[in-house]
Amino acid sequence: MSYHIYTTDGIVLNVWPKNESDRIYSILTRDFGLIRARALGVRKEASKLRGSLEPFCLSKVSLVRGKEYWRTTSAESVQSISFSPAIARPLVLLSKLVQGESPNPELFDTVSKALISKGPDEELFEIHLVSQILYHLGYMKKEDLELDKKSLVKAINEGIQASHL
Repeated sequence: MSYHIYTTDGIVLNVWPKNESDRIYSILTRDFGLIRARALGVRKEASKLRGSLEPFCLSKVSLVRGKEYWRTTSAESVQSISFSPAIARPLVLLSKLVQGESPNPELFDTVSKALISKGPDEELFEIHLVSQILYHLGYMKKEDLELDKKSLVKAINEGIQASHL
């Protein structure tokens, strides 16, 4: 039986341990949207996938569709993003707002570009990233993105409230 291997760019949002040496990943992909993928043996020291599937890592991932989860066959780290609350909070929000596998390449491109070009002002970065996420998911209008900081935060709060989180 042959399997089709899909290769796509992805951002690792969440990680959960599974069994003794496996992990389940929540990955925002460019081609498939938000997926859950299982990596076998990734918690072992000798695993080739170990460093490429860390949280907030931008990776090129090869996957095979399974019954319950996608299965990760290989991964290559493109950009490792250092942890900060200004990155973690928007990505956690993103993982809560996006449901199911529905491709949204514009959202993926916006988030990946923001992560790569993160500026020194973390508060402004977080506000900008959350507003972009909400805009691409339909919870904010394009005009809202041009507002001043105080009005933008108000529009973000209204968008989050509209999402019923």
